[in-house]
Amino acid sequence: MTTDSLDIEIITPNGAPLSLDGKTTVMALGTFDGVHSAHTRLLTETVALASRIGADLCGAWCFSESPAAYFKNQRIPLLCTLEDRTALMLSCGLDFVAVGRIEELHMVSAEDFVDEILKSRFGCIGTVCGFNHRFGHKGKGSPQLLKEKFGNGAVSYPEVKLAGETVSSTAIREHLAGGDIKTANLMLGRNFYINTNVLSGKRLGRTIGFPTVNQTFPDNTVIPHHGIYATLCTTEDGRQYIGVSNVGVRPTITDGSDSHAVNCETYLIDFEGDLYGQTLKVEFCSYLREEKKFSSIEELSSAIENDRACATRYFGRKNL
Repeated sequence: MTTDSLDIEIITPNGAPLSLDGKTTVMALGTFDGVHSAHTRLLTETVALASRIGADLCGAWCFSESPAAYFKNQRIPLLCTLEDRTALMLSCGLDFVAVGRIEELHMVSAEDFVDEILKSRFGCIGTVCGFNHRFGHKGKGSPQLLKEKFGNGAVSYPEVKLAGETVSSTAIREHLAGGDIKTANLMLGRNFYINTNVLSGKRLGRTIGFPTVNQTFPDNTVIPHHGIYATLCTTEDGRQYIGVSNVGVRPTITDGSDSHAVNCETYLIDFEGDLYGQTLKVEFCSYLREEKKFSSIEELSSAIENDRACATRYFGRKNL
């Protein structure tokens, strides 16, 4: 199969075009869903390897979709959007991220992927991948093949564990689903977050003294366990606020019309203003309690007041 016509997107830190003519590169290979702590170590090693062997540029290769979801023909929710994923990857010091499409590349043999894409198109002289990474048609490519192709320029990064558990996107998804945000964040090496537009809501929070903002989770991304979280919220202009976020269906105030619509509703402590239409980053820091249907608006208001106190104490201990 020819690879010359394949459409491969190149993303750079400042969005400027990247010239690869006559330049050598070192590239990290992987899915990088969530860019968790094991991924960031691998990407940092890529930058270091490029320096050690004298490559001009360091980059990474990933797919726009989940290869596992494609081959299993099932939905596997991602830990973050492609935009956030590439931004997190670039923040590790890379010069570029190359993004391919699995439906176009799954028939390319492992040998052709190395020779025609990595070496020919990207001037690759070294690679870094995880210990169990597989690539190419039927997953026949392995760290051993990369070692044969690049010699000492091929690095296979070992397994990373936290409290005896392997750090992986699968494990992080399971911890998020179970409400264990603490372990999920430790594995991520950062706080799990969403960074989406604020939508127009019913504005019922204003009537009980707790104005809130509403956001939906991006398509095909993980939705954490329903409940109330202490969150750290950052506005478009960089201002930060302590927040109390409800992930779920708002059982106390729903009228049934959106009873199945899961969203993230956040009360920003000490915030005044209007964020409708703006982007808000909400980082999930601590799980406070389960989502609950209250018998009255007064009970709901009292619960939110207690949640505010819990969130304030939590961040007070963190010296925010």
